[in-house]
Amino acid sequence: MTTYPSKQFGTRLKPSNLLTLFAYAIITLWALLALFPIYWMIKNSLEPNQLLSVWPPRILPRWDALTLHNYQALWERFPIPRWFFNSMMVGVARTISAVFFGSLAGYAFAKLRFYGRETIFWILMAVLMIPSFILIIPQYQIIRSFGWYDTFWALLIPNFTGGVWAMFLMRQFMHALPSELIESARIDGAGEFTIFWRVIAPLAKPGMAVLAIFQFIGNWNNFIWPLVVTSSKEMRTLPVGLSLLTSPKDTGQVVPVGEIMAGAAFAAIPMIIIFLFFQRYFLRGITVGAVKG
Repeated sequence: MTTYPSKQFGTRLKPSNLLTLFAYAIITLWALLALFPIYWMIKNSLEPNQLLSVWPPRILPRWDALTLHNYQALWERFPIPRWFFNSMMVGVARTISAVFFGSLAGYAFAKLRFYGRETIFWILMAVLMIPSFILIIPQYQIIRSFGWYDTFWALLIPNFTGGVWAMFLMRQFMHALPSELIESARIDGAGEFTIFWRVIAPLAKPGMAVLAIFQFIGNWNNFIWPLVVTSSKEMRTLPVGLSLLTSPKDTGQVVPVGEIMAGAAFAAIPMIIIFLFFQRYFLRGITVGAVKG
């Protein structure tokens, strides 16, 4: 096998090792490019606005000039705590409901036998083919007719069950659970909800965790629907409220770039925490749907 001398390492590198080094270089470069916007956001949020207008822009921060003034100014001028509460309220409530109802529906389609099960399942799956933006207008009209516009009901009720995707994810996960446990519980006289709650739900916790993570991220970052069904400043969610900072027409003032970056960093903190603590579930969430069933 052909080998190549390497003065740097003092050993001979095989072609496979060279390919490995090349792969690491590509991955490192890709990671740096992916993380650079986050670094730029945090750097600009910590620097005074006078430094942000300097040309050419500085890649490295001025350590002696770092300050929390942008965060403090943003907190004092805009209802950031209220926007944060609205986003947290919507994210937590809709995530809990999606996990509960999605798990119930997934259990029914995976383990129960009833007439028309497959037909109903594939009809529901066909709903996934409909672009979600098409449903915004009829949902908006329903919300208006109920008098829920600019209320928490408008933010919470649509897609409260997690939709077809939640059902499909949990169905695929529950297909892999042993049906013998269910039969044993039925022989012992347990009802269907007792079987779900005491037998299936504990075994399905990994799948529920995956569903909860993706639901919370989706609800936290949701922008279009809260923008459509809210109008008052107090009912805005954090992504919608922060987007208004770039519009002097909505805020009545020009918000400095440093404060806008501080708002973006503030909105990203929960997502970064979730990723650091639950990163192993992200990959599992991608492969759950690949289970045969």
